[in-house]
Amino acid sequence: MGSGGATPYDAIIVGARCAGAPCAMLLARQGLRVLLIDRDRFPSNMPQSTHLMHPLAVAKLKAWGLLEPIAARTTPLTNWRLDLYGNVLVGVPPPVNGNVLSFAPRRHVLDDVLVRAAVKAGAELREASTVTNLVFEDDRVVGIEARECNGKKFIERAPIVIGADGPGSVVAHRAKAQEIDVVPIVQSNLWSYFEGVSLDEVQLYVHPKAGAFAFPSSDGSTLVAANLMYAEFITAKADRSAAFCARLRQVAPSLAAAIGHAKQVDRLYAGCTRAFVRKAWGPGWALIGDAGMKKDPVTAQGIPGAFLTAEWMAQAVADGLSGRQSLDRVLADYEAKRDAFMMPFYSFTARLAEFNPPSPDQDRLYRALRATPTDTSELFGAVALTHSPAAFFAPDNVRRILAAYGH
Repeated sequence: MGSGGATPYDAIIVGARCAGAPCAMLLARQGLRVLLIDRDRFPSNMPQSTHLMHPLAVAKLKAWGLLEPIAARTTPLTNWRLDLYGNVLVGVPPPVNGNVLSFAPRRHVLDDVLVRAAVKAGAELREASTVTNLVFEDDRVVGIEARECNGKKFIERAPIVIGADGPGSVVAHRAKAQEIDVVPIVQSNLWSYFEGVSLDEVQLYVHPKAGAFAFPSSDGSTLVAANLMYAEFITAKADRSAAFCARLRQVAPSLAAAIGHAKQVDRLYAGCTRAFVRKAWGPGWALIGDAGMKKDPVTAQGIPGAFLTAEWMAQAVADGLSGRQSLDRVLADYEAKRDAFMMPFYSFTARLAEFNPPSPDQDRLYRALRATPTDTSELFGAVALTHSPAAFFAPDNVRRILAAYGH
């Protein structure tokens, strides 16, 4: 059923995963009429995901009343262990609303909880429906064109169409959203899931032009991944399993040994991505999550970033549709807020993804951090979106850390 010239919705959200579903839920909880549309059915997996929810994301789930079903199926991660060019740092990121736990649920677990919460709040969900175009009137987006899985086409209208449909966003493409900052593919990941790996923490390995990471996920499985630079990744296409094992033996021999005695319960996945920042809004449209800003996955900031932008967008749209401010004004403010908060983390992630060998000054800093747990926590916060990387690496702060260590 299409709406034709009517506007039965206050907002249409394209993409129903970790950005779109929370945004729909928060708007519906404020009494707005929301259409949430996705090409997939739920529950369903999204393999191209690091899964890791930093304490910030966990705190959001708790505040929304959605953490319990996630925690029931996913191991809580109480500690981080970072092997940073041979300097082993242990601790946790700064707490968020008292929470220091991380979780790494499989996406068929997480996204289903989020989608069902949106529906429970009153959003209308249309699964297995693909948005093919935007509807424009006088250069303003006023709706979507889409088709169901049986090929039936329909049109729906709303004052705002929100793209939460990932880096290949149809909304961004059809709205001609400008890409402001683009970083080509730097590094790539190979990963799979194992049962029988004894692990209860986040493990990260950053070595010169090489890395690895691992953490428990859902239903007794543990994700284990290897980082390959992009040229290596292309070469490894002939035998990715061999490349995966070789990288683990190189940078994380204990992980390599652990999976040697474990049961692999899923296939070996491979993925890589360019990074970009897109203009976040235009007349009648807006972007959240990876549709608007895609980082390299090395910092696993995708899910907490999706939650933050979903929450910011929900408040902006509610304000704009209430008449308290113009919709265009609040969308412009949303973009400014996103960029002011996210861009330092975007730049930090891009540098970290290069896996460059540390300079002598950086090496001294990393060695000094082994003796300063509070500063280690703040470095972890630069990864976890809870401490400004610009502030952490500011010259005065680095000198302070080195002085405390005796350098």
